[in-house]
Amino acid sequence: MTKINLVLCDDNTADLDVLRESVNEYINLRGLCGETVCFSSPEEVLRFSESNDESNVTVYLLDVIMSEFDGIELGQRIRERDKSSAVIYISNSREYSLDAFSVRAFSYLIKPFSREKLFSELDECLSRIEPAPQTLSIKTTDGTVLLELSKIIAVEYLNHRLIFHLVNGQKIESAYRRQPFDVQAEELMQTGAFLKVSASYLVYSRNIQGVKADEFVMRDGSQYKITRKYAAARQRYIDGEMLSHKM
Repeated sequence: MTKINLVLCDDNTADLDVLRESVNEYINLRGLCGETVCFSSPEEVLRFSESNDESNVTVYLLDVIMSEFDGIELGQRIRERDKSSAVIYISNSREYSLDAFSVRAFSYLIKPFSREKLFSELDECLSRIEPAPQTLSIKTTDGTVLLELSKIIAVEYLNHRLIFHLVNGQKIESAYRRQPFDVQAEELMQTGAFLKVSASYLVYSRNIQGVKADEFVMRDGSQYKITRKYAAARQRYIDGEMLSHKM
């Protein structure tokens, strides 16, 4: 699966904490396979950049005015080895906005900005980066199958196997593993894109077409009951949809 790194750098600890909280919320609401990486020093960012796996999608959110050296120089030094990652600048002043062009920055945010503005910028930024499709490696009795997450409607747990119900109506059955559902589905849940709706079913949230009082209606027309124990899944989905539409 393609991992998204959101790298934050601000030498003001209070501002960094606020930004971290907002970005973590963004990752959770968008169901990203992502990680927030925070630094208070430009040198730490450079060390991270040097060791970062180029297969990851990386967005740097950099404060402009810092004590060691400014965010513009930091962006230039990142660009020396990393041409593809995105840079978003954050500043109290517009003074350096023209300098940001030398780094090919995606955008320049002026403090204070709203959570909605930040989320909107991140949405637009990530939409312009073309990551490889998120995939899952499934061990079956006939071998290993590589499956794109976007093709999954739901995952069923039956007789110690995972049964993947796909958009095209097909099913893929994993090999027998004597482990509970939560253990076998751990990798899926870590993506943040699946909702557990009952003791035996997960649904892929991005293939939900509608929601009723106690069930999800999927893209293929199938319906999955939300049992009482997992009623919070419905609200999680609604909250995420409301926020994205607000933007």
